[in-house]
Order: sequence, then structure tokens, then C-alpha cells
Amino acid sequence: MVEGDGCHRVAAEHRKTLVGRKLKATSPNRRFRAGALAINKAGGVLVKIEVHGKNLFYFFGPDATRAMLVVHIHFGMAGAFAVYTGKEPETTANTRLRLTTADGSGPELAAHLSAMTVEHGRPEKLYAELAEKLGPDPLRADADVKKFQERCKTSKKPIGTMLMDQSAIAGVGNIYRSEVLYEAGVHPCQPANTLSSAELAGLWCTIVTHMQSGFRTGSIWGDREEALVYGRDQSACGGSVTSMEMGGRTVYTCATKQILDEARQPVAPPKGLVRSGTEHIKDVVPASVSEGRKRRTGEGLGVQHVALKDDATRAEALAWARERRQAAAAGRASAAKRKVSAKASQPRQRTAARKRPATGSRVQTRKRPAAAAGGRQQKLRKRPAALGA
Repeated sequence: MVEGDGCHRVAAEHRKTLVGRKLKATSPNRRFRAGALAINKAGGVLVKIEVHGKNLFYFFGPDATRAMLVVHIHFGMAGAFAVYTGKEPETTANTRLRLTTADGSGPELAAHLSAMTVEHGRPEKLYAELAEKLGPDPLRADADVKKFQERCKTSKKPIGTMLMDQSAIAGVGNIYRSEVLYEAGVHPCQPANTLSSAELAGLWCTIVTHMQSGFRTGSIWGDREEALVYGRDQSACGGSVTSMEMGGRTVYTCATKQILDEARQPVAPPKGLVRSGTEHIKDVVPASVSEGRKRRTGEGLGVQHVALKDDATRAEALAWARERRQAAAAGRASAAKRKVSAKASQPRQRTAARKRPATGSRVQTRKRPAAAAGGRQQKLRKRPAALGA
């Protein structure tokens, strides 16, 4: 699943490469044909991009000042939005939208979008209605932590369930849920309305910090090499880890740091809230570098799906696949060489020669059955008579 920080990385890159450009839209698999026609009819200029949690909104209009149409995108489990400046690869059966530059004002680009949800509509209806239903996004500068606190204070649901409720807080996924609750020292089953404002503010700050780190590095672990608690048998602090099903997903808990206690006292209030948003974050790691790091550290792209794609990530993926094939071929060659070497080192065993009978010795032959022998003799006796006749 593409989590909120991954969507913000896509938007940040596309604001630099696509916003302000006049684009021509087509739908290779024809599943977004009406939307592609609407983009072209609206003028095709990408005016701006907004992100709310795991939802992206691309605004199109006749020029850079007026948005007449919005395209809503939700990547789902395995979507991607690739922008190519070099040789454009072939589209796939999942490519719902293809955008190409049509203004001649900059480098020629081609963008391929595959996603679970791609829909279009009027900004004042589609965008406004969807954004209103979503909770505050920790990676938006206008995020309101008070809305998150108010939702939690009025709900008896476990805090682990609330973090996955996109109407309470937008952008947090299953992996972040386990990691931030561990970092904050809060048990997933702790009822949300038993947490104080200070605890909720501290949890919010932890979420912002983790997701900003994920946005900057392109890795859900941030600058760390591995998870704190997610998928582990022992947490980062050395405590034993248990897992449970919550909302159809698996959440991990440290028995030492996360104690379930509905009557516990609230923790000391934080000194100040962490600044939300991504605009102030510097030194954002390029997509190709973050993907390479994921592969080298063993995090793998399957842990957190990456939606941001470009020429560099494609080259990185091709190089990685080539290295894997070469390593596999080298492994097969080495195994074959060891097999030949082992066979050569074994002593040769002589096979016993078949003994041939000595000259003049009698060779025992199998006797024919009496009936068969008698029939043969009878045929031999009759043959001369037949010849004489």
C-alpha cells in the first residue's frame, strides 16, 4: 500500500516537472477515456496538485490560474505514477492515463499512471467533498491537530483502530501504526477516549516526525536500517513482541514498552508541537536512490510500495534485475563446476569384464520344451517329401 508520505513524494516531484505544463491526455487501457477527454477539453494545463493522506488531486485548466477539472487518484496496493524524459517505455494493461507535453516550452515528457482509483469531476464538488471527509494530514502545513484530538476523545475505539481511520487522521498506514505507537509507548488496544490531550499531542508529534522522515528518505524506516517493532520478534528496546489482528490487519506490540492500562495517568505534556507539512524539509532523497537503498538493506519494495517512478528508477530496476540474473547464472556455473570437480576427485571403479568361454569347452544352452522339439522334428521329416512331390 502506498502510504501518505509516498503520495507526498509523488506530488513534490510532479510539482517540479509537470505543474504549469500543457499536457495531452489519453487512456491506453480505455478505462479512463472519458477523463482523458475531459482533461483535454478543460485545456490540459496542470494548475496544481493537492494531497490529503493517500489521495492525490490533479487540477487542470486552460491556463495556470484557472482550474476547471480535478482528477482524483488513489494508488491502492500497487499503483504508480511514472514520468519519463528519456525513451518512453510501452504502456501496460494497467496504464489508465498517459500524459504527454504539448506546449513545447520545456523538455518533452511522458507520464504513465496506474492506480486503483482514477476519477474526474468539478473541483468544487469532487475535491471539496472528498477533502471534507478526510482527517488532518500530518504532512500538510494546514493540518489541525485539534481535530484529531477531538475525534479520539469522543471515541471508545482502540487507538490502533483510530489511526487507520482516514476520517480521523489521513495518511497513516498499517506499518506506521505499529511503529508510531511503539515509539509513543501506547498500546494499540488502549481506548482512544482514555488518552489525554497531552498523550494525543505527543502521539501526533511522533506521527509527524516518522512520516516526515519517510518523505525525506523514501523509506518507511527513515534513517534507520530496520523497523522498531513491525514484523520483529524482539523490539528495538529488547522487549518481546506480540502480534494481533486489528481491523483486518496485523499490528505489533512490545510487551515491555506498550502496557495496556485504561486507568493510567496521562504523561507530561510535550514542550511544543512538531511543525507539520513537507515544504520546509530539505535534502529530499531522489526516488532512484531510495529504491536502491531499500534493496541493499533488505527492506524490499514489498514492505512499502513505491508509487514515484521515473527514468532513474526504471534504470535502477533494470540494473538490479540484470545483477540478479548475472548472480543466478554465476551461481549455476559455480554449482556445475563443483559437481564436475567432485566427480573427478572420486576414484574410478573398474567394471568386471564378462568372461568368455574357453575354446573347446561346452556351452550349456537352454533346452527347448519337449513339445516344441518334437514339433520341429516332425516338420523336418515332412519337408523332403514335400520337395520330392
